[in-house]
Amino acid sequence: MIAAFLMGFLPAATAGAYALLIIHPKWTDNPRIINVFTSQFNTQFGLDNMRTMGIVRSGLQSWMNVGVAFATVLSFEDTSSLSSDIEIEAKACCDGDCNAGCLGRTIITPFSDNCSLDIYNRTAHTSDYSDNRSKKFDFQSIFTHEFGHCMGLGHPPGNPPVVMTQDQFVAGQYTKRFPRDDDRLGGQYTQFIANYDVRVRNRTGGPWTVIGKTSGSVGVATRADGWSMVTFETDPDGDQKSHLADVAIDPSGAVGPTCMNYGDWTFDGVAISHDVGTSFAKAFRSSNDTGLIYVFRGVYPSLVGCVQGTSTLTNMASRRRPSLAFDAGTGRLVMTYIEFDTGQIKIATADSAGNWTSPVTLSTEWTDAPVGIDCGYWAPDGADRCFLAFPASDGRHQLRITKGYISSSGYFIEIGTQPVGGWTLNIAPDIQIVGGNRLEVLHGAADNTRAVNLYVHDCSGSTCVGSAFPLETRTYLGPGISSAKMVTAAP
Repeated sequence: MIAAFLMGFLPAATAGAYALLIIHPKWTDNPRIINVFTSQFNTQFGLDNMRTMGIVRSGLQSWMNVGVAFATVLSFEDTSSLSSDIEIEAKACCDGDCNAGCLGRTIITPFSDNCSLDIYNRTAHTSDYSDNRSKKFDFQSIFTHEFGHCMGLGHPPGNPPVVMTQDQFVAGQYTKRFPRDDDRLGGQYTQFIANYDVRVRNRTGGPWTVIGKTSGSVGVATRADGWSMVTFETDPDGDQKSHLADVAIDPSGAVGPTCMNYGDWTFDGVAISHDVGTSFAKAFRSSNDTGLIYVFRGVYPSLVGCVQGTSTLTNMASRRRPSLAFDAGTGRLVMTYIEFDTGQIKIATADSAGNWTSPVTLSTEWTDAPVGIDCGYWAPDGADRCFLAFPASDGRHQLRITKGYISSSGYFIEIGTQPVGGWTLNIAPDIQIVGGNRLEVLHGAADNTRAVNLYVHDCSGSTCVGSAFPLETRTYLGPGISSAKMVTAAP
């Protein structure tokens, strides 16, 4: 029988602020089959197969969302007889210790890139587990940590507040559900830096045009006169710094050269929207682990040269990228983001001079994905409205939409939140008001980690009708949508 390396007993080599296992093979199989024994999770924890598969996908998806790439196609199987590269099981009591013991363990097969993940039920503390952060042990945090081991990461020295530090699963630790900056650097070292094509097409259809390469999320915004700007993070030098890039598209569809901003770089994507007058605005997290958000305003598209705009470092902080919209009724830039340590959804607005309101907390909602937002005239209400789209925070990751408006003093007033038919992974949905009576939401699908789906909430008739259907079966990193253009990133 081939011997196995057990995580926790393998010596680690340290590089930077992360730790590497001596063996950290790159995932090179194609496809890579991940077999989840869901019945065991039902027996041990009472999780149904849909919720279990959602948590598992999201645990691995969280690494992809921060620019860690795999040279493989991922196939998640529910208790399949197929030969698998990764097997995931739920078991009772780690090493016979049902009171304390470990929560999870990764076993790496020597001389291969295969591994197995065992999740343990401390049966003396079964009631301490949850998938909605309400209890002491969070399932997705455990999976994110164990997938990090499977990729070749160890426990970093000094117990920094990152995913790969041991025992980072306590209640309230929202930030441990997805890799922090040091985790990302380690994951990119053991695997690959994401380097996906950025593709753009008209929202109504037509061919895709490749306009660049991205290591993170992408966004697009379109002015009323037809000019569009696409913005994305990219790492052309392979130095693990995701610099910012902008591409302008004129009303005829002519695509300008990539404008590289080497002085600005980030770890988790960039957002863009229309702004005051004929300008655009963009926002992104600062490149250090403080998560403070930079906002650029007065950005104008051009087919030649680079127009930087005016940058401001706000006092708002997040561990995921923010999202932007422009509210024409009040003339204010609207930004939504996930608060740094709580995961609560916050909304703030700024006037034309750049003065921000105090952030408003969206009800009791929280999420583990960036939030999509759009503002505009909504015919069914006969008034300007803002809509936010995000996945629910539990293992089902059901798509949710919140409606509200911006008051005359600049504060977001919440009207209500409703779940819709779509199901998404922890990827930022993009939402767009089209024609004043139709919402279009791009989101991740349930049946493939990278499939693009379009959810439509159409209120053009006597009643509003919602439906979800596949837009295109294409692997992607992050979608974008505007009144004229759609954008996706895919290997």
